[in-house]
Amino acid sequence: MPKLSMRDVHERRAITRRIVEPLVQGKRDRTAISGYERITPGPDGRVHTVLSPVGTSTFRQSSSASPLFGASTNLQNMSKKIARLDPLYQLRDCFLPDEGCVLVAGDYKAAEAVLVAAYAKDWVFYEQLLSDVDIHTEHARHFFDVDTPTPFQRDLAKTLTYLSFYGGSPFTATERINKDADTTGVRVTVEEVTRLRAILLQLHPLEAWWAATRAELVRTGGILHNCFGFRRVFRDPDPDYRLKDGLAFYPQSTVAWLINWIITDLYALHPALSPALLLQVHDELLFQTPPDQVDALITAVTPLYRRPFLLNGHQVHLNVEWKIGPSWGQLYPYTPPQ
Repeated sequence: MPKLSMRDVHERRAITRRIVEPLVQGKRDRTAISGYERITPGPDGRVHTVLSPVGTSTFRQSSSASPLFGASTNLQNMSKKIARLDPLYQLRDCFLPDEGCVLVAGDYKAAEAVLVAAYAKDWVFYEQLLSDVDIHTEHARHFFDVDTPTPFQRDLAKTLTYLSFYGGSPFTATERINKDADTTGVRVTVEEVTRLRAILLQLHPLEAWWAATRAELVRTGGILHNCFGFRRVFRDPDPDYRLKDGLAFYPQSTVAWLINWIITDLYALHPALSPALLLQVHDELLFQTPPDQVDALITAVTPLYRRPFLLNGHQVHLNVEWKIGPSWGQLYPYTPPQ
């Protein structure tokens, strides 16, 4: 096959874009249209959902429609990613609080990374994450030997870090990074990603955690327990896939347990606040309250988010980020006065 010049490459890329982009745009439009149809409110002006842990492998609440309500749908898949492309796709802007109220969202901060650090017994990493060190910038400094990494270098470090948590291979990371090469203008090789991953594994004892988890899966016949004793059986015949699922189970099931714990105690300890809870979306709880009650709500609920629990012999906790806004799609960081 003859070698192509850069001009040929650019021309072929332009032709491909002219063919593919209308198809992609059409898919996005169909997604947006179906989304707006799904959130058409009922006679009461509301859209309902049903939350249930039944059928989820981590005990996380899932959201679904229900025949009990005329207007109901899954409210956990109102995508934010596609909304960044165009305001037209911002379905969350359609969700407003009752008159005289604002929306308040509490979301665990870097929960997955914090819990991976604790399960891997990487206590230095754990303390860094809780102290608000930008760990992805720190990793990029090590990866590229620079004082001030570029935004792309930081994003690459973030992608590689999260993929490596669960044993993702350099090939997977390379594919993920290069998928956006047309936008970023940067393409990486497997060799480069392999080098960066080796640096990451020198910084954090992930390999020891992987080995311990693999050994536990063998010893128990595929059974793992998280720090709360929640049990899951892993049946994939491929030991590598079984390991990846097992590694992901630890932090994901722990966050699910903590969120469910918050909801339970909210009703038990703060019954007056329970009507303010509107929705749970993965690691986030969404409330509505009058503006003059925002600080009281946050003051009451924050200790439930930050309560300590025992993991690998240490009392650990997670931090929470609060946001408020006039709609679900327009939430801004908020720190209550001390």
